[in-house]
Amino acid sequence: MLSLTAIANWEMAVLASIAGATGTVAERDAQITRSGMYAEYPAIFAAYLDLVLDGDDAEALEALKRAVFIAWYAFHAPPVVSGIAELPESAVRRLLIALDDAIVAGRTDDELATMLAWYDREFGYVFEHFGPVRALAGFIAGVEPRRLDAVRERARELGGRGQLGRYWSSLPAAE
Repeated sequence: MLSLTAIANWEMAVLASIAGATGTVAERDAQITRSGMYAEYPAIFAAYLDLVLDGDDAEALEALKRAVFIAWYAFHAPPVVSGIAELPESAVRRLLIALDDAIVAGRTDDELATMLAWYDREFGYVFEHFGPVRALAGFIAGVEPRRLDAVRERARELGGRGQLGRYWSSLPAAE
């Protein structure tokens, strides 16, 4: 099993590679497809899912955050931006079952609640399409938008969180 650091470094290498694609969206898409980089994210996702299912508690929680982000971002951002062209549906379903189990069992934290509330507000389709994540609504009820600043700051501080860290640290501060 790969470590969280190794997987995050793998993500960053993929993102650096796709950033080198130039031209129109269609041209960049074709370049990324030819390079084979779109094939990387299903494997990255699987590596995080392995840690979610078999890692120690702290490792599993962080892997859960990153894997949920990837599943959500695959629907939220175009592949030429995210590097995520497609994820195996069965793996996404396993992840969302694991997310529901973690919420029910209390193997979560405030950061995950804030992230999930954001994802659900921005584009909650992934939780409905592959879920349902039955415990989600209760878990994110009452999460205040001002908590987003704490998540952004933590993403900046920790770095090395793959595309999740890049995304959260790029969000503008709340006004």
